[in-house]
Amino acid sequence: MSAFVPEQTSLTDQVYGELLRAIQAGELPAGTLHSVVELSAKLGVSRTPVREAFQRMASSGLVKFERSRGVRILEISTRDIEEIYSLRMLLEVPSAHRAASRMTPALLQPVEEAFAAMKRAAEAGSEPDFQQADIAFHAAILHAAGNGRVVDVAANTRMQMLDRGLSTTRTRTLDDILLVHERILTALRKSDSAASAGTMRDHLLETTQLLIAQSTGDQDLADAYQPPPLPIAGAF
Repeated sequence: MSAFVPEQTSLTDQVYGELLRAIQAGELPAGTLHSVVELSAKLGVSRTPVREAFQRMASSGLVKFERSRGVRILEISTRDIEEIYSLRMLLEVPSAHRAASRMTPALLQPVEEAFAAMKRAAEAGSEPDFQQADIAFHAAILHAAGNGRVVDVAANTRMQMLDRGLSTTRTRTLDDILLVHERILTALRKSDSAASAGTMRDHLLETTQLLIAQSTGDQDLADAYQPPPLPIAGAF
């Protein structure tokens, strides 16, 4: 990490972004303890924005304040992965069903645009751009389902995943991931509710199992993961 020149965004937001980048890059490894004073000196800022940034991270379970010791970067656990993705399944599978049942050209357009952006990023080999387009793809489906509160909750859940640097690109290519999303899009184009929900469930289940296997090195444990019982499709 290095000092930086303040921009138009708030200093706390800038510090948050830099600390998050450092955590995801392994510069602040999971399990390590850090001093707010030490990090504020490295970043060339006062302690306040560093403390505020860590407080924001603590609220999502990314770090933990230890009294008189500092801030500990928390390790990602199998339980974290299971909880995050179980919640995503509970939200996104019924939403995919409902989105398909009420699909119109106007609702489908943002999904199509996000998929096109994913394809361009895959062709360019740009994982950051692909990730942002992937977020937009899932968000567009949630919007198409018509429940704003679900959109907000799902976005928060997704950020918990991204903040921890969870990604399956170590075991899948961008083209592999693109193909899975193309199946979801095909079902939505046909307004096929059952297929939309089914392909979304398969996508999230496979991702959960891959992340567990990556995190633990235990494929049997990953295969043993059981997704939560889902609500009636289309309930949202």
